[in-house]
Amino acid sequence: MGYYDVTTLYASFACPARITRKLTFVDMTTADPLVGATLDRRYFVESRIAGGGMATVYIAHDQRLDRRVALKVMHPSLAQDPQFVRRFINEAHSVAKLSHPNVVQVFDQGTDQGHVFLAMEYVPGRTLRDLLEERGRLAPDEALQVMSQVLGALGAAHRAGLVHRDIKPENVLLTADGRAKVADFGLARAVESAHQGMTKTGTLMGTAAYIAPEQIERGSSDTRTDVYAAGIMLYELLTGAQPHTGETPIAVAYQHVNQDVPRPSAAIPGIPPEIDALVTKATERDPRYRPGDAGQFLSAVLRVHNGGAPAFAETAVIDTGQPSAGGPARRNGTAPVPGGNDTVRVELGSGGYGGYGDDDDDGRRGPGKKKYLLVATAAVLALVLLGAGWWVLDGRYETVPNIIGKDQNAATDDLRALGLQIEVSDDPVYSTKADEGKIAETSPEVGSNILREGTVTVSLSKGPQTVEMPSVVGDTEANAKKALEDAGFGDVDVEQKDSYDQPPGTVLAVDPEEGADADREETVTLTVSKGFDVPKVVGLVEDAARAELDDKGLEVKVETQPSDDIPKGEVIKQSPDAGTIAGAGDTVTITVSSGKEQIEIPDVRGMKVKQAKKKLEKLGFKVEVTRILGANRVDSYTPTGTAEKGTEIELITSPFAPREPRGDRDDD
Repeated sequence: MGYYDVTTLYASFACPARITRKLTFVDMTTADPLVGATLDRRYFVESRIAGGGMATVYIAHDQRLDRRVALKVMHPSLAQDPQFVRRFINEAHSVAKLSHPNVVQVFDQGTDQGHVFLAMEYVPGRTLRDLLEERGRLAPDEALQVMSQVLGALGAAHRAGLVHRDIKPENVLLTADGRAKVADFGLARAVESAHQGMTKTGTLMGTAAYIAPEQIERGSSDTRTDVYAAGIMLYELLTGAQPHTGETPIAVAYQHVNQDVPRPSAAIPGIPPEIDALVTKATERDPRYRPGDAGQFLSAVLRVHNGGAPAFAETAVIDTGQPSAGGPARRNGTAPVPGGNDTVRVELGSGGYGGYGDDDDDGRRGPGKKKYLLVATAAVLALVLLGAGWWVLDGRYETVPNIIGKDQNAATDDLRALGLQIEVSDDPVYSTKADEGKIAETSPEVGSNILREGTVTVSLSKGPQTVEMPSVVGDTEANAKKALEDAGFGDVDVEQKDSYDQPPGTVLAVDPEEGADADREETVTLTVSKGFDVPKVVGLVEDAARAELDDKGLEVKVETQPSDDIPKGEVIKQSPDAGTIAGAGDTVTITVSSGKEQIEIPDVRGMKVKQAKKKLEKLGFKVEVTRILGANRVDSYTPTGTAEKGTEIELITSPFAPREPRGDRDDD
């Protein structure tokens, strides 16, 4: 379908993974300020593909590596949320580590001029949803081929500690050579984290048709959540329809919680029972009864695809503890029994797939099977009682030991002693059971059975999520940030406030308050002194200027300077200038006008009038001459001493005036 078909996929990238899905295709002719722009001095934006609730997606040219990429740019409202941006970047870093042929690669992440973006692999092609709409449904062999690739991608993600959370045909791209690529890894988690407040009040992350019961009931998700969605997708590939439908997403969600997914063969006769088993096992309402992750589901799919071998051995589960999401009843030969709190799994053989040959047409056992169930239950009980400890004696399974709270080296020793491997997740978790850096969680959980040589994935502790706020008031901003960082707070906001008694950069207050219990995922706000603005005193007389500065707690230094324009006693200039940030005790220097400049009047007695006049006028004085008897030499002058520039000097001549010293004589 070419270039345009990929819009469905990238539009689904741009949508938050929620129980309702809104998709907005963008008119390519609409003016977009980013089209024609270059982000990060690298990505030239060629055209806009699609828009959704979280981002707009563009085709861009990577000018550094000379290749086309899909550029996903966050909406401004999300880009302005520092908590979302931080989580989004962390998820992008995790996804970028995935290197698998069936995963749409994340190449780069950046921020430019307020635009937060992802650079992803651009893959022309069409989505699995497009193929289903064209074909209606796939043959079993084709469906298993697609699922093998999807589960391979999911398996790689699960091993890396990533959960997709939104598996559906829209997020699977089919390339021209027939390869399936899974997109949108890690992004649902970033959106979910950014909407935690809504999640706690009932907002469901995921698409309604593929959401697992535990997501609806408890808001929890893990690798088995992805397995459930993959099972739903396999059903849809085989039958061309979703197993649960309704007029509203809530109606569909209700069915996930209260109704089992039917066998595909009930809708399309002729589908082999081993393929039925793949779907029904993956979509068990209780996650404990599903494959533990996509890798286990893939193994079952490959066994069936490569020769029709049984997907799963018949497993009877006797659960006397907590009821499952769908109530106490269990499928596939399970029954509640009195006594005990543990779940015991007993291998019954490899010849059956949940008794599907004896089921009623709707895939459920009818009343006529009660006798058979009683006999089966009795047989299971007998096996449990006679073969207690079978899993241990059989030698193929080990129990995951309790390594919670231990350091990584000790946990490794404990697991290897049992023939188990250890893998450390890249994403530490909060824990009240383990100190920071110690083992906080395991997958499979402590006490679970695991095949020998199997791998236990451990998550290290970041410490408790809620800690006591450290004391930072009165400290500098830099020291306060360091103390908060050491306490595990990653999101610190700083607000500045005028202060006349604390130096600039001093912490005045903190929210949450010192000593209060605070969530390390929440934003901590520091209120920091910015000092205050130096007031303007230029133009005031000296006394008024002093009073204004003293009132702000500033020291005053006074300098004088003559001025032809500024009246004597008035402030000509100040340093620092008005509006400059200052703190209490800082010094402000004011320069006060001393009036016009006073110039010393030279002694011109004995000089010829012309010579004396020239000398005085050169200094800026005016000259008036009073001649007595027509004399041409200065006998006296007035005033004497000093005078302001422009003062009139009267020269009085006399025939008896003394002659000027020869050394001072000025030839005319």
